[in-house]
Amino acid sequence: MTSESLQKNKTLVWEFWQRLNESSADEAADVIRSYVDAEVSWHGPHPINDLNGVDALLSEFWQPLLASFPDLHRTCEIFIGGHVHWVAAIGYFSGTFSRDWLGIPATGREMHIRFGEFSAVYRGKIVVTYIIPDLLDLIRQAGYQLVPPSLGKEGIITGPMTGDGVLLTPHDDAEGAKTLELAKVMCQDSTLPTYWDTERMRWYGPSGIGTSCGMKEYRENHARPFGHAFPRYGTHFAGRHVAEVGEGNYAAWVGWPSIRAHHSGEYLGYPPTGRLVEWRLMDFYRREGNLIIENWVPVDMVHLFLTMGVDLFASLRSQVNSNARAEMPAR
Repeated sequence: MTSESLQKNKTLVWEFWQRLNESSADEAADVIRSYVDAEVSWHGPHPINDLNGVDALLSEFWQPLLASFPDLHRTCEIFIGGHVHWVAAIGYFSGTFSRDWLGIPATGREMHIRFGEFSAVYRGKIVVTYIIPDLLDLIRQAGYQLVPPSLGKEGIITGPMTGDGVLLTPHDDAEGAKTLELAKVMCQDSTLPTYWDTERMRWYGPSGIGTSCGMKEYRENHARPFGHAFPRYGTHFAGRHVAEVGEGNYAAWVGWPSIRAHHSGEYLGYPPTGRLVEWRLMDFYRREGNLIIENWVPVDMVHLFLTMGVDLFASLRSQVNSNARAEMPAR
C-alpha cells in the first residue's frame, strides 16, 4: 500500500471521530453508517465481545454508550498508521455518566474512559475494529473496587512526554519501520534493559496494574508479579497477533488474544487456578533514538479475569446490590 493510501485511511478515521464528536446522540447513527461498512467485524471488551454488522454495532455498543454519556467526546494521545489498512490510536472517551452502562452505576459526573483502538479501512469504509476501553478503570471511578489496589499508579494516563503522538501528516517510512522493529526485537529478547531508557521509561498499564516509572518500578509492579503468575509465558500457547503499525517514533500492535498462558501463581490477589488464560491487549511504543522510552498497554482486564474463572461483573452486581440494601430504611 502506498503512503498516499495510508494517509487517506488515517484521514478517514480521524474525520469520522471528529464528526462523531460534533454530532448529537440522535445524529450519531447516520455518521457511523457513513464511515463504517455494513458488514463490519467489530471486536470489543467483555461483556460486549464480538459484533458483526453495523446494525449490531449501533444497537449493542454505540447507542447504549451514547445514552449513558450523552455529551461523549473522544480525544487522542496517539494516532498513527503505517502498515497496510490499519490505523491505531489511544486516548480517552469523556462525558457525563448520566445512565447506567453495562451494569456500571451512573455517577452524574464527568468520567474518562481510556481506550486503545485499531481500525482497518478498505475501499473508503472501516471494515474491522478492535477496541479496548478500560472498563475496570471506569468501575473504579464509579466507586467500586473489584480487585486489590494496583501496585502501580492509578488515574489519568498521560500521553507522550513529547506531546507529538497524533500524526496527521505523513512521516518517514524508515523511521516507523525502525520503531516497530525495535519493539519486536525487545519482546523476543530476555535482556530487557538493553532496549529501554531505564531511568526515564514510563510503562502505562491498565487499571489493576497501573503505571510504573523507571525499570525498577516496572519490574516490581508488573514484570515480577506477571512472571510469578505465568512462568511459562513465551514458551507455550502463543496468542493471535492481528495487526501492527509503525510510523515515525511510534509503533503499536494488537493481539486477540495476544498472550495465552497457564495461571500458575497468585495474580492480582487471586490464587492460581491452573487455567489457560487469555490476554486481549495492545502495545503502543514511543522511541527516542535507539531506545524505547514509553509503552502504553491497554488490556481487556475483565476478559482476563473471566478466563481465570472470576466474573468481575458478577462481583460488581453483588456490590451494587449490597449497597442498595444498606441504603434501605430500617423497618
